[in-house]
Amino acid sequence: MRPLLLLDFDGPLNPYRSRETPPGYVRHEIVEGERTWVVRINPQHGVELNALAGTFDLVWATSWEHGANRLLSPLLGLPSDLPTILWPDRTPVRRGSWKTPYVADWVGDRPFVWVDDDVDSDDVRFFPHDHQLVHQVDPRTGLMATDFAAIRAWADGKSFADTAIPPHP
Repeated sequence: MRPLLLLDFDGPLNPYRSRETPPGYVRHEIVEGERTWVVRINPQHGVELNALAGTFDLVWATSWEHGANRLLSPLLGLPSDLPTILWPDRTPVRRGSWKTPYVADWVGDRPFVWVDDDVDSDDVRFFPHDHQLVHQVDPRTGLMATDFAAIRAWADGKSFADTAIPPHP
């Protein structure tokens, strides 16, 4: 069973808390209807993610929901049909991320790495299994080479071939 790589966008792939466009990033203006967003994307992230797709099933875990496939995937060079976790409620919670219960329901016991900037030790404790990793990313820098190395190292240390976990429908 291949592990999932759950991708938040704002923070890990768009360092929205950075004062300036970080080196290696390109500023994009996305216009859809009456809405306009300014995002900063590092083209190398698309290369890295496509390489990780050889090991992981990529999944959007972002508040952009289906808009991520339509608006963001083309900018990153990712497939435009990635599975997407939907968020029925975005009410802030007292501890951890409001996304955590939805991620838990979506992944079940399947192995995953979840990259997000809005997670903390409460979210890590929510997923106590060693085949499920919550990886916090600094929203000022976005994913860095060290983050990609940590994701690859985690996958290299796991054996998923014997895992009898059904795929997500």
